[in-house]
Amino acid sequence: MGRASSVVVNDLTPAAPMLDTAARRRERSILIACLLDCSILVPYAVVGVLANSLTMVAETLRGSLMVALELVLLVVLRRIHRGRTTEYDYGVGKLEQFANLAIGVVTGACGVWLLFSAVTRWWSPPEQAGLGLVFATVLAIANLGLNGAALRSLWLAGKDGTSAIMTVQIRSRVVKLFSSVLVAVAIGVNAAAEVLGGAPAWLSPLAEAVGTGFVGLVMVQLAVSLWRESVPHLLDRSLDEARQTSINRALASHFMDYDALLGVKSRIAGKQAQVDIALGFAPERSIGDIQRVADAVSANIRDLIPGAVVTVTPVATPA
Repeated sequence: MGRASSVVVNDLTPAAPMLDTAARRRERSILIACLLDCSILVPYAVVGVLANSLTMVAETLRGSLMVALELVLLVVLRRIHRGRTTEYDYGVGKLEQFANLAIGVVTGACGVWLLFSAVTRWWSPPEQAGLGLVFATVLAIANLGLNGAALRSLWLAGKDGTSAIMTVQIRSRVVKLFSSVLVAVAIGVNAAAEVLGGAPAWLSPLAEAVGTGFVGLVMVQLAVSLWRESVPHLLDRSLDEARQTSINRALASHFMDYDALLGVKSRIAGKQAQVDIALGFAPERSIGDIQRVADAVSANIRDLIPGAVVTVTPVATPA
């Protein structure tokens, strides 16, 4: 699929919009959630290694990968709020999907390793430090509180449902909170079995295997969902001839409204058609006139290609 080359003289795209209170609250809530997650990851890793708790190590791996994904979504959200999506072909969606795929691959590999390790620990229980497991239980309970605080912050910022990214973050945090409850229970049972006397010999390795296996299953499920979401969007295909003809028909019907056709890019991402058009306008034309033409072209293409995502970028042509 070729790309039309053009020389852009003066970009007439409107300046980045001023951030409103809701946008700032959304960004701040995701940043707070990331900082809260980071604050618990280092103690989790240290205590997990010292206590020889694979469940703690598994939670550290899962938490680190989820923070990486949250940071990518934060970058995407910031660019959307500041009107910078045109810096990439078809917006920042491509960048986001590449990041999702990479994180999904790593998450899936870690999940499979944890499932294998859980079975291994069940058959060959290692020596564990009882005091370390007590500290691990305290950290797991603290993690519950942090997840609850992060969920509250995200809910207050995204409860209006106007941001898809915020909606995904809220759902993800609910799953995290539920997972942290089960992990805390598993670690607590493991600690109690090691510290208190009279517990069955199989209780401690069972709690460790169940906790680690649960985290592994969550990571595998997350990896599969990320793959399903990202792979179709990365396998671009050219639009079929009928839809390309529809784009040409829409441009032809507005031929007298713009001064130059500088470029047309189109693709199919998953099942969705995406069209990016650069139109040239004389410098003396008003912003209102340019916006009217851009909106008319976009609306015409969407009528001819239902469900298409259409971006019309106005560019000043040389005098």
